[in-house]
Amino acid sequence: MSYPSISGPPSAEASLESTEGSLEVRRWLDSVRAITQTVVTAQPLTDVLDLIAGTAASLMGYDFCGVLLPDASSRKLTIEGSSGLSSDYIAQVNANHPVLLDQDAAFEAPSSRAFRTGRPVAIADIQAEPQFAPWGGVAKEQGYRSMISVPLLDSDHAVIGTLNCYRANIHDYGQQETALLAVLADHAAIALTTSRLRSAEARQIEELVLLNRELHLQRDLLQKSEDIHQKLTEIALRGGGVPGIAAALSILISRDILIEDAQGTVIGRSDPAVRFPDDQTRAGTRDDEASLFGIYPVLLDESEVARIWTAGGPEPLTAIERRAVEHAAVVTSLELLRARTAEEAQWRLQGAVLNDLLTGESSAMSTIVARAERVGHDLTLEHSMVVISLTHVAQSDVNTCLQQALRRINAWTAPFKPRPLSAIHHDRIVVLIPAAFGQSTFQMDLSDEVRRLAASRRPIASATAVSLGPCPDLKMYPRAYRSAAGALDMLALTGQTDTSVTLDDLGLVGLLLQLDDAYQLLQYADRTLGPVRAHDSSRGTELIRTLRTYFSCGLVSADTARLLHVHPNTVGQRLRRIQALTNKDLTRPDHAMELAAALTVGDVAQATPRP
Repeated sequence: MSYPSISGPPSAEASLESTEGSLEVRRWLDSVRAITQTVVTAQPLTDVLDLIAGTAASLMGYDFCGVLLPDASSRKLTIEGSSGLSSDYIAQVNANHPVLLDQDAAFEAPSSRAFRTGRPVAIADIQAEPQFAPWGGVAKEQGYRSMISVPLLDSDHAVIGTLNCYRANIHDYGQQETALLAVLADHAAIALTTSRLRSAEARQIEELVLLNRELHLQRDLLQKSEDIHQKLTEIALRGGGVPGIAAALSILISRDILIEDAQGTVIGRSDPAVRFPDDQTRAGTRDDEASLFGIYPVLLDESEVARIWTAGGPEPLTAIERRAVEHAAVVTSLELLRARTAEEAQWRLQGAVLNDLLTGESSAMSTIVARAERVGHDLTLEHSMVVISLTHVAQSDVNTCLQQALRRINAWTAPFKPRPLSAIHHDRIVVLIPAAFGQSTFQMDLSDEVRRLAASRRPIASATAVSLGPCPDLKMYPRAYRSAAGALDMLALTGQTDTSVTLDDLGLVGLLLQLDDAYQLLQYADRTLGPVRAHDSSRGTELIRTLRTYFSCGLVSADTARLLHVHPNTVGQRLRRIQALTNKDLTRPDHAMELAAALTVGDVAQATPRP
C-alpha cells in the first residue's frame, strides 16, 4: 500500500511515482469531499459515521474500521459507525464487551487509552497483548489480528471519539501510516462536529417551526375566543339575560346547555325538550355520573353562584369549545352580578316601604302610597299578608337563605298584576298579596306556594307561614304583622313548624293574638301559673313543660312520660306538685280547662310583639 508524500526534484522514475502520488492525493481529496458533501446535505449522523469508517478502510487498505463515540453517561465507548464489521460483532461489543472509560490504566482497552490521552494507540498483534484479552474472542470471530485507535479531536482539541482500524494479519503501524490516519481522523472529527451542529440546528429549526405553528394556533384561538366573548357579551347587553347566554353557547359548541343557580334552580337552558337530570338528581350527581355531562362553575367573588351543564357528545369538547364555555361562565357571572345589583336596589326600596308600613311610623305613612307606587305596588288596594319564618337553618346561613328565598318569591310574583310586595323584615319574609287574587282557598294556596318557595335545599332551610287578612286600612298592617309574628313564635314554641296556617286555624290562640294589650293576658297567666313558673325558675324543674305535654297528650300520663323520656311515676309526682302550687285539681274538667287556658294565654302573651 502506498501513501501520498512530498519529495525533492523529480527524476524519470520519480516522475512516475509523482504521477501515482498525484492520483493517490486526488483519491484522498475526493474521499474527503464525499464526507464533506454528506455533511453538507444533512445526511443522518449514522450515514456520516459509516462513510468515515468506509473511507478509512478504502484509503488505507484496512479490513475493518469503526467509529466509537461516548454514550450519554460518558462512561463507555460504543460503535456507532462501521465498515466491514458484522452486526453481531457490533452488538456483542456494545452490549457485552463495551469499552469502559473509567478503567484503571493497567487494564484499559486501546480505544479508551486513545480517548483518554488524545494520542493514537496501535497493537501489532492482539494475541500478544494481555490487555486485549476481553475482546479476544470477538476479535477472532470477526477475523482481525492487529488494530490502531486514533482519537477524533474537535477544534478545541477535546476528544469526541475514536477511529478504530483493523487488519486481518499482524501489522506494525508505521509513523507515516499513523500520521496519515491522524489527518483523516481530523477531517472525520470536523465532519462529525459539523454533522452534530447541523443536527442540532435542524432540531432547533424544527422546534421553532412547531413553536411558530403553536403561536399561530394560539393567535387564532385568542381571536376566536375574543369573538366568542364579544358575541356572548352582546347578548347580555341586549337584555338576553342568562337564557340568551345558554342559547348562544349551545349554538357555539353544538351542545345543549342548562344553567342553574347555586340552589339548583334552572335560570337558563337552550332547549326545554332536552332532558338533563332534574333538580334533586343534579344536586346529588356523583362524579362518575357527572362524566356524562360537562359541569362548569360560575364564580363571583370566589364563590360559586351558578353552574353550566353541557350535554354529552360523541367527542370531548375542543380547546376552543372549552374556552367558549369559560367565557360563557364569565359573562353569566357578570349578568348575575348586574341582576343582583339591580335586585338589591329594588329590595332596599321595597324593604323601606314595607318597614314603614309595618311599623306604622306616622311621619312616613303620609307618603307611603306614593312611594309604593314608584316601586310598582298599589297600596290603595286591600292586601292579605303572608309572614314566613325559616326554621332548621344554621345561624350562619340565615341571611343567605332569606335573600335566596326572597329572590325566588319575587321571580314567582313578577308576572302577577297587580304585583305583590315582598321584603325581609326582622329576619322574616313578608309578602303582601292584593286581595284581587281572591280569598279563602286561593289565598291559602298562595300561602303554601310562598312557603314552598322560601324553603331551601342548599343551604338547608325549612319554612313556616302564617297568612291573614285582607287589611282594609293602612293602619291595620302593623297589628296584622304583630299577630302573624306572634303566631309564628307560638308555632315554634309548640313545635308546629314546616306548615302553613291562618289565624283562624289557631282558634282561641289566633283570637288572642289579635289583641293589642298583652298586659292583661300576662296578668291572668301569672295569677294561675305564676307559682309553677317560679318553682321551675328557682329549682330548675320542668313543671310547665310537663303540664304542656300532659295537655297535648290528652291528659294521659303514660303518653306524657314516653314523650318526656321519664318514668310515669315521675310524671305523677310533677302533676301533684302543680296541683299543690296552683290549688287546682286536674281531675276536675273546669280546673283542667282553667290551667290549659292560662298556659295558652301565657304563651300568647309572651309571643305577642309589643307595638
